[in-house]
Amino acid sequence: MFGKDIYWYGVQAISLLESGKLHSPDNSPVFHIVAFLFQIFGVSDETLLFFQILTSVWLVTSLFFARHLVFSVIEISNPKINFIPSILVFVLSFLYPKQSWALGFLILSFGFSFPIPTISSLFSKTPSPTSSPSFAFTLFRFRLRWIASGMFFIFAFWFHPMVALLGLGVLVLYQIPEKFYPVFFCLVCLLLFFFPEDPSGRFYSGKEIFPLSAAFALAGFGILWDWFFLVFGKSESKFKKMRRALAFFGFLLILPIFHFADIQYRILLSLILLTQIFSQWNGFQILVWTVSTGLWIFTIFTNPNSFRYSYEQMWIPGESMASVPNNGLLIAHHGFCEYYHFQFRKDCLSFEPDTKAISELPQGTEIYRAVYGIRYENLLSSKDENKIPFFSFIQPLGEYQLVLEKDWKRYRSWLENRNSKLVSIAKSWKNPYKERPNFIKRKHSNGL
Repeated sequence: MFGKDIYWYGVQAISLLESGKLHSPDNSPVFHIVAFLFQIFGVSDETLLFFQILTSVWLVTSLFFARHLVFSVIEISNPKINFIPSILVFVLSFLYPKQSWALGFLILSFGFSFPIPTISSLFSKTPSPTSSPSFAFTLFRFRLRWIASGMFFIFAFWFHPMVALLGLGVLVLYQIPEKFYPVFFCLVCLLLFFFPEDPSGRFYSGKEIFPLSAAFALAGFGILWDWFFLVFGKSESKFKKMRRALAFFGFLLILPIFHFADIQYRILLSLILLTQIFSQWNGFQILVWTVSTGLWIFTIFTNPNSFRYSYEQMWIPGESMASVPNNGLLIAHHGFCEYYHFQFRKDCLSFEPDTKAISELPQGTEIYRAVYGIRYENLLSSKDENKIPFFSFIQPLGEYQLVLEKDWKRYRSWLENRNSKLVSIAKSWKNPYKERPNFIKRKHSNGL
């Protein structure tokens, strides 16, 4: 399977089919689409793959239709090549399906609303219907387009509120004159500097930085190439104001706005894809597209872990962990948790167990940890100052070692006190060590 969240959609859909409600509250209808496909084709990996393909088709269709709407009202000569789907269509569709469905609706909303009037033009004097016989019909047509645009925007918000807020942010920047962009940038910098600690954990706080280097770590040279042409690329004069709004939004993402680099990465991908609505295809644009496609494909083949987990290596350890009688909750890295929960219907959390998780633990069960990246021999030979082994239970399962969570915490503290080289592995995405942020905790039950 391709994608790092796809099994979560399966977990949510299975919960809908079995209990009539979602495993974790989420108002997006996208999980109902997966549940519907499960009803038709059965619960399987193949059905999830079909859902990802369907998401790609939806996004390509939305882009194609939005471009048709935009170019039908803008007097630009028809290009020889109307539209070549960007590889980002498939990256987004397979990695972030819920976002992609919402993005499709936002793209259609932009298509119906373009050309978007500025606030100043709304107050300018317009010709009366009597002075232009076709004015009433034109006004009626544009009102219908704006009604359709509003409906698609509501759908985008329903499927994924972040995408709708992204679209709203683009429209706000569209209304701001370009000469005020430097002032706006400085204002954002000041807000980030003086922004109080966010109790939800959603927005940035700390000393970590999200420059382009974080995006590069996630997707390689392809994202840097696309970011450069998002910010500095030129476009047809009819689209100049919209392209500059998208470009400035993309430039703002060099700042550490959100707590998770992944969130800004998703926004950046969406902005790059939105520019596809307004791209005028010519020889230079085809060259940019070719290089971008080549860089993304190179990254996918040379660094596949950025786009998927080694799911094929998870079945045997997952099956063994699920068979432990008193395993009430498993702590494991993101990806394994989703796969484990989908395949074996057992609770899993990809964060440090918090008060909420512990309180929901079934009576008579224990919390276990799937340790990843540390050899069985290292764990087995580890002893404290009194020569007492840290682990009362160890089950070797290839790249994973199953241990009790309470033993793991003692071992990790011991590694920290010794300043061991293994600390970087024990406190990393491979072995979750942070508690869930509040905004995630509100949406989650024990699972994931």
